[in-house]
Amino acid sequence: MQKVALISYFHYESSLCLAKAISKQGIHVDCYVVVDMHHDTGRIPGLDYHLAPKRPGLIELTPDTAPEIYEYTKGLPVNFYLFRIVSYSKKLMFLNRIVFKHVLKKIRKSQYNAINIVGQWPWVEIIHDALKDQNLTHTFHEIGSHYNGELSTPLIQAVIRDNSKVIIPSLSTIQRFRTIDSTNRCYSKCIPFGCFETLLLYRQKTDLEISFNNDYPTFLYFGYIKPYKGLDLLAEACQKLNESKISYNLIVAGGGSDPNLPFFKSLDNCVVINRFMSDDEMAYLNEISDVVLLPYKTASQSGIVPTSFMFGNPIIATNVGALGEVVKHNINGLLVEPNDPEKFAQAIATLVTDVGLLKKLKAGVTSFGHDDEYDWRNIAKETIDVLYK
Repeated sequence: MQKVALISYFHYESSLCLAKAISKQGIHVDCYVVVDMHHDTGRIPGLDYHLAPKRPGLIELTPDTAPEIYEYTKGLPVNFYLFRIVSYSKKLMFLNRIVFKHVLKKIRKSQYNAINIVGQWPWVEIIHDALKDQNLTHTFHEIGSHYNGELSTPLIQAVIRDNSKVIIPSLSTIQRFRTIDSTNRCYSKCIPFGCFETLLLYRQKTDLEISFNNDYPTFLYFGYIKPYKGLDLLAEACQKLNESKISYNLIVAGGGSDPNLPFFKSLDNCVVINRFMSDDEMAYLNEISDVVLLPYKTASQSGIVPTSFMFGNPIIATNVGALGEVVKHNINGLLVEPNDPEKFAQAIATLVTDVGLLKKLKAGVTSFGHDDEYDWRNIAKETIDVLYK
């Protein structure tokens, strides 16, 4: 049986689903998730491993230490490992190098037919350098920084230098990569990701309890709050809606800071939760909401889209980056041109007043990930083609 290693430095939600999907194609998969001891709570998005030994290095998870993920992959040729470093802090880099050397030596000895490294954290370069003579493919969910214009990094330059294969989940992002790899040294392909199914394995009741007037639809803006995510545009849109006396409910949830937060806190129809949100809390917020809002100024792809779709919520998004690739206008959401609060307000108002359209969009969401390019079965087949190219 062919053997593949999947090493995930963040982006665990998609990597875990991909590991299962590849194993369903009759390929043995060893899935390594990189975590650190300093911040380790025994849980990352889509995986609970708090029963596993708490030490740095390579730790094989078992049905006893991670029962949910093994039940999810029951009967399939897939194993899960912690690749636990000491800390993400650069101050402890010398200790991390010892861990990297020890774990990567074991990975090399496993003699995989192909290795897929997921993530673009700077320390992924250490993994790349240790395995660059293997059949190596990188998956980059982002290229540089989509909100300050930075493109290349030392890791990307190393990948191009060594002619590694590259998978990128959106057309807009792969275009950014090909701008850097202008001589096409790397074979690169766009393969999207699907819904983050493993998030549903660990659902627990939360202490959150939000009540609204259920006669009106509830709109949700969630995720880490950063300037490029357009909270200022949403504030202008809400002002226009309130002037027009449109009745709706709004939730703004996530850590980070923004000068528009006091405005939302002043609204009677809005609940603001300005802190880090757990997976269970984000699931709860999606369950009590009707539509998710992405008024972004710029973007690559967003994990919020498949997460929201998993809970049946259509999306109103600005047509930036890869959002327009996955949010299909009038099918599973509404697309609005960027930096246009008037049009964004109109889109919200439309879904408040047009119940039929809202039902249509919700129905469109249910088809996402079924016999399309976002179906994990199709994603796995496309990925395998690249890994073995």
